[in-house]
Amino acid sequence: MSVHKDKVTGKWYYTGKYKDLSGKRHDYKKRGFRTKSEAKQAEETFLQKTKGGYGRIKMNDLIELYQKESVTKLKESTLKQYKHFEEMSITPFFGKRFIDTIQQVEIRQWINDICINGLNGKKYDYRTCENMLIHLSGLFTFSIERGLLRYNPCQYVRAPKDPNALIKKKNSELNFWELEEYKKFISFVDDENIKDIFETLFYTGLRIGEFCALQWKDYDPENRKLSITKSLSDRVSRITSPKTPKSVRVIDIPKRLNQRLTLRYERCRKLDGFNQDYYIFGDIQYHTAGWYRKKFNEYIELSHVKKITLHGLRHSHASLLLSNPKVSELLVAERLGHSIDTLRKIYAHVYEKNRKYLINYIDEL
Repeated sequence: MSVHKDKVTGKWYYTGKYKDLSGKRHDYKKRGFRTKSEAKQAEETFLQKTKGGYGRIKMNDLIELYQKESVTKLKESTLKQYKHFEEMSITPFFGKRFIDTIQQVEIRQWINDICINGLNGKKYDYRTCENMLIHLSGLFTFSIERGLLRYNPCQYVRAPKDPNALIKKKNSELNFWELEEYKKFISFVDDENIKDIFETLFYTGLRIGEFCALQWKDYDPENRKLSITKSLSDRVSRITSPKTPKSVRVIDIPKRLNQRLTLRYERCRKLDGFNQDYYIFGDIQYHTAGWYRKKFNEYIELSHVKKITLHGLRHSHASLLLSNPKVSELLVAERLGHSIDTLRKIYAHVYEKNRKYLINYIDEL
C-alpha cells in the first residue's frame, strides 16, 4: 500500500495490490484526494473492506466459488443449466464487475432487455428469463451467506410478465384427455410394443424421463409395483437421480397394465444377453424422449383426437384420479411424486370442476 502525489494535478492518490477471498490478486487505485492524510485514510478504509470481505470480489470469481461449492450439492442437469445462464447472460454483462458495484437499476435493465430483445439474435421465453434472474439472485444470496456482500440487489427486481401468460395457462389446462378421448386414441395403435408405451404412461402418470429410465429390475409383477428411482435427463443426456426427493417412490399398477408388462417381459427375455438391467422400453440402451414424442404425434394424427403433448398423458392420469372424490389427493400426490401444494397448483382447473360436483352433492342431500 502506498500514497502518492500527482505531479500534474497536485492531488493525492493511493495504489497497491490485494488478494480477494478466492485468493486472486487485484490492483487497486483511486485519485482525487486533497491531502496525503485523506488519501491514506481512504486507502485504510478500502483495505479494511477487503479484509471483511464486503464487495471485494468480482462476479466471475463469485461464480467460480459457487460452482466449486455446488458441484456436490446440485444435480448435474441443474448445474449445466446454471452454467448456461452464466455463460450466455450473466458473465458478459457483470463478469468483470465487483459485486458491490452492481446496482438494482442495472439488473432491471439487464433482464428487461433480455426479455424484450433476446441475446445474440435469439429470443427466450419469459420463464427462461425469470430463471436467469432467479439464478443471479441466488449468486448474490450465496455471497451474502459467505460475508462477501451486505444485501441482495435483486431483492426488488422482477422479470417482465408474459403478455400471453393467460392464453398459455388456458392452453396448459387443456393439455389432457378425458378417458373416452384416450380410448379413441389407443384404438388406433395397432403395434403391441408401441401400445405398451402409451398404456404405461397413461395408467401410471410417470414423467417421460422416469419412464425412459425404467429397467426390468424396477418391475415387481407379483405385487404389481414399479419402483421409480432414476430419470433420463435431456439436459445431460444420461440417467440421473429423479427430479425431487418426493419423485423417488413405488407405485401400484392396475391388473391390465401388469398383464401387458408381463407379456412384454416374456418377449424381451428372449433377446440375446438379456438381464434385469435391460430397459423395459428399450433393450441394453434406453430410447430418448424425442423418439416417444415422435411416435405419439404420429398416432395423434392418425386418430384425429385433440392434440396434446406427451406430458399431457401424465396430466390425463392425474385429472382422471382427481375427478374421483373417493381418491385422496394425498395418494394422488404421492403417486405423481408431488407435494400436495404442487398438486393443487398444477391441477387447479380440476379442483374447480370438482367444486361443481361438491355443490351438486350437497344439493342432493
